[in-house]
Amino acid sequence: MTEEKLVERVTALFADSDAAQRKMIRLYAETNDAIEASAIIDSGAEVLHMLQGGLRPEVLVLDSVLSDTTIFPLLRSIRQQQIEYEPHIIVTLMPSAAPQIEKILTLGAECTIFKPYSLPELFDTVYQTAASGPRLNRYLVHESVTAQLRTLGCYKNLAYGINYLQEAVYIAVCNREACSLGELCTKAGEPFGVNGPAVRSALERLNARLYKSNTPAYQMLCERNGKSPQDRLTVSELLEAVIARTHHDLRC
Repeated sequence: MTEEKLVERVTALFADSDAAQRKMIRLYAETNDAIEASAIIDSGAEVLHMLQGGLRPEVLVLDSVLSDTTIFPLLRSIRQQQIEYEPHIIVTLMPSAAPQIEKILTLGAECTIFKPYSLPELFDTVYQTAASGPRLNRYLVHESVTAQLRTLGCYKNLAYGINYLQEAVYIAVCNREACSLGELCTKAGEPFGVNGPAVRSALERLNARLYKSNTPAYQMLCERNGKSPQDRLTVSELLEAVIARTHHDLRC
């Protein structure tokens, strides 16, 4: 099981007449674990052509003004497609177009996003528009743990340790299972075909990397656990801190 499989991807088609914006979306999508860009195009005609040709992205992200049409005739045309397919639709628009939102929603869009938006905001909205239940919970855990690790000083240079941590946090937060560290490591290793001691060893290495990073966030966790800022957390202390923060993030 690879890191990408921890989060089931959402497929999305992006339509925007701005070439620079399309380029940024493409670059961001290439490094994003959660969203697969089925197509990045500039016209309503291409949107309809791709849908008629069998492309079935879960989400359509449509700018309100494309190179050949505006959003209202495009939404009507999508609704008139003779196919058993109802994509989630997000419309991006300028704040000056706010009076049009009610009509946009009436014609089938689920939500709107004002420009300028950040790409993390856009992609997060895409995922949360399409996903629900355990699929969405996994994504929310993934995003929370990833953000915490960045603050603590670690990115994806220890992929398996990070994967095990995310799986352990998902089990503790979403399955609400009260487990000892050993039990949690065993359960976190099962999707990967790895035993509990190997998972704990990987988490120890991950913790060692965070300790060496010596970030203020890691030092703060040490102080919260009654240690000096120069001390090292145990794996249990690190896991408990990440689980607590993830609980907070998912409830806010």
